[in-house]
Amino acid sequence: MSTSESTDTSSSNGEKPDKEQLEAQIEQTREQLGETVEALTAKLDVKGRTKARLGETKDRAVEQVHVAQKRAVDLTHQAKDAATTDEGKPKPAATAGAVGVAVAVVALLALSIWRKRK
Repeated sequence: MSTSESTDTSSSNGEKPDKEQLEAQIEQTREQLGETVEALTAKLDVKGRTKARLGETKDRAVEQVHVAQKRAVDLTHQAKDAATTDEGKPKPAATAGAVGVAVAVVALLALSIWRKRK
């Protein structure tokens, strides 16, 4: 609302407004002022806005943790299914892979000990 509108008290036909028109304008101005005060109060409530933002961030973090946990469980089941037979016994390829890793670890340890002795 511009200044000319807020100070204009004449009606559209050039007559002075009656009491009802003035009261309606006053009520409209009060409502607009109330909305403005509420908006400014909300902007100035840094503590409240910070708490709200913190709550939102916490909720997102909790959701991400739940998604990660579900994904980890799914991957664990997939790995178990891939490494075992229907009876729950390890597949030969999985056993061979585990033996290969064990041999590699022993070889690295032996090499490390051998180098230290030289």
